Amino acid sequence: METENRVFSRQVELLYHQAGGAALASAAVALLVAAALAQVVPPVLLLSWLATIVVAAWLHMLGHGRRKRAGQADRNAAQWANTFAVSAALSGLGWGLCPVLFAPYVPFEYQVVMAVLVLGVSAAALPMISVVPKVYRAFVVCMVAPLLVWGALAGSAVSRELTAMAAAFLVLMLLTSARLAQALRSALRVQFNNEELVASLKEEVAIRRAAEQAALQSTAVARASQARFEQLAAVASEGLVFHENGVIINANQAFARMVGVAADTLVGRSALEFVAQADRLRMEEMFRSRRDESYELTLADSCGREVPLVVHSRDFDYEGRRVRLASLRDVSGQRAAEDKVRYLAQHDGLTGLPNRSQLLESLRQSLSLARRQSFKLGLLMFDLDRFKGINDSLGHAAGDDLICAVAERLKQNLRVEDFIARPGSDEFLIVLPYVKDSQDLARAALKLQRCFEMPFDIERQEMYLTPSIGIGTFPNDADTPEQLILRAETAMYQAKKAGGNGFAFYAAEMSALARENLNLENQLRHAIDNGEFLLHYQPQLDLQSNAIVGVEALIRWNRPGHGMVAPLKFIPVAEMSGLIVPIGEWVMQEACRQAQDWQKRGADPIGVAVNVSARQFKDPELITKIAQCLESTGLDPHLLELELTESIVMEDPANSAARLKKIRDLGVTISIDDFGTGYSSLAYLRQFPIDILKIDRSFVRDVHIDTHNAAIVTAILAMARQLQIGVVAEGIETAEQQDFLAKHGCGIGQGYYFSKPLPATECEKLFERRPARALPFSVVK
Repeated sequence: METENRVFSRQVELLYHQAGGAALASAAVALLVAAALAQVVPPVLLLSWLATIVVAAWLHMLGHGRRKRAGQADRNAAQWANTFAVSAALSGLGWGLCPVLFAPYVPFEYQVVMAVLVLGVSAAALPMISVVPKVYRAFVVCMVAPLLVWGALAGSAVSRELTAMAAAFLVLMLLTSARLAQALRSALRVQFNNEELVASLKEEVAIRRAAEQAALQSTAVARASQARFEQLAAVASEGLVFHENGVIINANQAFARMVGVAADTLVGRSALEFVAQADRLRMEEMFRSRRDESYELTLADSCGREVPLVVHSRDFDYEGRRVRLASLRDVSGQRAAEDKVRYLAQHDGLTGLPNRSQLLESLRQSLSLARRQSFKLGLLMFDLDRFKGINDSLGHAAGDDLICAVAERLKQNLRVEDFIARPGSDEFLIVLPYVKDSQDLARAALKLQRCFEMPFDIERQEMYLTPSIGIGTFPNDADTPEQLILRAETAMYQAKKAGGNGFAFYAAEMSALARENLNLENQLRHAIDNGEFLLHYQPQLDLQSNAIVGVEALIRWNRPGHGMVAPLKFIPVAEMSGLIVPIGEWVMQEACRQAQDWQKRGADPIGVAVNVSARQFKDPELITKIAQCLESTGLDPHLLELELTESIVMEDPANSAARLKKIRDLGVTISIDDFGTGYSSLAYLRQFPIDILKIDRSFVRDVHIDTHNAAIVTAILAMARQLQIGVVAEGIETAEQQDFLAKHGCGIGQGYYFSKPLPATECEKLFERRPARALPFSVVK
């Protein structure tokens, strides 16, 4: 079908190619005829006929130009053929009417000449337009038909003979044009088929040459790739093995090192020789399946050592044949790292004991076994009394050594079935299965206490420790690991509250205390917003003149429905919950506001001391908040004193020193509260910018009668005097205590002997009765 379309398109192309010459020839002949008949034929008739011929010629020329401009003629070949047929029919009709129209004006001989002329024109057009049969048929039929009609109507014998001759001529021209067109089509078919054959042959030759070139290139690339692969395989860190059904064809040095044999001895041996016995059946199945896959495998080297591997196996073209390539990666290091991570996730990094996570899992298993076998189980939880003080005094390294020594001593004194864990800090837990009753647990607790009778040798120092032990039991106290730990922890705090170095069993009332603390925490969260806090102020006096030189702000909580709550009851809860930070900020703001308000009401400037908690001291915004508090209240910075305990500043000495310096740069006074109960060293007093030491009330209580306390107090006063640091004695309750302290150079004191903590209004009245004297704390000696 495609060829026929091309043939027809070519016929139309030839038709239009010759149309220009045929049109001009037709017009020229018509002009000659018109010139010959100009003297005998009326001008109007002659010019009308001539116009018909010229219009037909013009249409031929117009169509030829349009088609040439249009391009892609093949797509519209039928349309262009029809267009040409119309103009050909018009031209033929014009020539056919020539003898008919002009017969009345010329002699018979001229009529015969015109008829012959018409037939000659039709014969001359045959080679030009017969390439498309229907075009020639339109032309010749329109030309001869008028002659046939004219001859038939004339009635003479000569006319009839001419008519017969014209009819015969018409038939002859139609047959001839059909044969010529058929021959042309055949020739065009042969031409196009030959062209297609030649093109096909050229394409095949090109494809074959390209294929040969590609094959040559592919072979070269394959050889180069094979060479590069073998070079890379030789130096690769992963083992590479080429094999057919498990028989080794080639292997690199890395694999040879894995199995511990020479590489040149591997060829021809079965890969199964180097696979651990447990994996051999699985490997035989993989050899048969020939699947591309990754899997884990255990290799056995020549010494019997098993090495875990990750293997990737796939088909591979090796020297022209299809084999299997296995790449093997030694993951023993990775497995060891994973085991270490798993161990660290379940054990304490310092002592190697199980951590809280492993404890929960082991305790869960122990409780499940206890349920099935119906035995009792005990959980001992204990921490080390006064460990924090030791850790702060000697440093964290010594504290870590002490924890490790405790762990080792405990492991040496436990039964095989017992389980010990360290959840963190100085806390330990011991799981005791198969206990009969509380007497068994009490004996275990006493045995644990005896473990601490001998001192621990840390950094050439003998250290004595005591434990506070809490005991929870299954099934009496709890039936889940979390509950049992909570019960033992509650009991431990009860033992510590009783003075430490002892043990306590969990009791239901302890749980009630925990619930009360939780209730306290919930109400504390709203106490600031609800205006439930207030401050009382305890005066601080110059022990020589009895003049008030400052006050200490002490928080009180007017708890709805409960009245005033003692700080000792809610401050620990606030510390544990983190609420101590916003509470401490409120205390500082309110104390500064009150001190400034007293001045506005006519009182002399008076210093105010505010306690800072550990959490508050660690607040990154503490310095900014202090500055904002002073700015918003307008209080002179040197009238604000911040009290911190020794343990707070010694937790991170370097950071503490930097932070205290920034506070001092604001002009604020810094004091150490409860001095003498902790580190109490000249070293840190020199390191930190401290203005005041506050002697703890426990040393002041019997200072006038207890030589030990008296020695401590006088040593502190001497130390402070040497460092030019002020001293405040807390808890003065008698005149004898005041006299002793004043005699030995203590500058300031506070306590119930002078006044209990008072509301702001009552404290202001006290100022009126006992004159105040503003005295910078940093120079009190």
